[in-house]
Amino acid sequence: MTEKKRILFISHHGTMSGAPISLLTLMKHFAANRDWEFQVLMRKEGPLRSEFEKLAPTHVYYQHFLDPADMRPEGAKRPPLPEDVRRRKFRQWRHEQRLRLKLRQFKPDLVYSNTTVNGDLLAKLGIKAPTLIHVRELWTTIALYNQVQLNAFKQPDYKYFAVSEFVRNYLKDTFSIAHERIGIVPGSMEPEVFDKKAEDLTVGEMRKELALPEDAVIIGGLGSVDSRKGVDYFVDTALDVLRSEPKGRPVYFVWIGDGGMRQDMLKKVEDAGFSGRVVFPGARKNPYPYLKLFEIGLMTSRDDPFPRSVMEMAAFGAPIICFKGSGGAAEFVLDDAGIVLDDFSAADMADAVRSILANDAAKAAFAIAARRKAREDYETTRIGESAAILLDEMMASARS
Repeated sequence: MTEKKRILFISHHGTMSGAPISLLTLMKHFAANRDWEFQVLMRKEGPLRSEFEKLAPTHVYYQHFLDPADMRPEGAKRPPLPEDVRRRKFRQWRHEQRLRLKLRQFKPDLVYSNTTVNGDLLAKLGIKAPTLIHVRELWTTIALYNQVQLNAFKQPDYKYFAVSEFVRNYLKDTFSIAHERIGIVPGSMEPEVFDKKAEDLTVGEMRKELALPEDAVIIGGLGSVDSRKGVDYFVDTALDVLRSEPKGRPVYFVWIGDGGMRQDMLKKVEDAGFSGRVVFPGARKNPYPYLKLFEIGLMTSRDDPFPRSVMEMAAFGAPIICFKGSGGAAEFVLDDAGIVLDDFSAADMADAVRSILANDAAKAAFAIAARRKAREDYETTRIGESAAILLDEMMASARS
């Protein structure tokens, strides 16, 4: 009888965000289609923990004390620790000792780190096993890493999954990692799960909630309200379109998500005289129903390896407009699912919005292609199986 292969999955977080959701989606496919044994290590606590626990024993590394990645920069002067903090720090130290022993006793055939931020955990665990890092970051995030985390790019025996060809080229050019050590495994989606979640609200209910006219064209964005996601491009594009609004149905812009720039963006819209036409309703526990509103999706990120938001908006038939130099979104859009812009320009994005709105036939063709790609080309069975085959090969070569 062949012994089960064992994999330790490391998630940088348990939040309802792209990277942990993508890992969970892949793990569901592996659990259904491979006779593998899992354990999960989450860097820190989050609402997805209960979902991971349905698949495997799940541990949290920073259980009693702050994750150093959330604290002051390396080398910064720290104030004396109060007594209660010292006690928590000791409990964390003791927890780490026990957890490292438990995970080493698991004897994984493969350590799979989801995102590169876990480079320091890989060093702390010290598990002697083939190691794979699924790279879901680009320069903006990687620039924040300390030297221990960056060492994850310098291990000659590590293998990597990149979420796009753009990311693979970045790894080759920045860290001199050989092409053959990097596989391509993008994000994926489960259409049936996606559709079920989207049933929670009707279009009419959402239009009423957000004060959107029944005949309004809704142009959407999705994600954290911050500079990396390019929310300022979203607002500038919206204001450009609204200042010379096309004839016909009124145009409204809606961004689902929250973040530190939200109030500044609302103030900018108000100062321009378009309050209520650019809407920031905040984060939603279940954002998927709102995506049914979008007739065009804007991917405005300055840096986004392969944003799930592109697949999610496209899955309901929204043509996507994105910037070529931002990451992997252009590999999804190409020339048939929307418009790829050469420059980071809100004016160009506004022109692209107007061109799609002015051509119903082109808009419909983009929508059909976008929906098909998201639901077929990036469906979890297809992406998950390609990843599973690569993991099979990696574990087989390690044992030979």
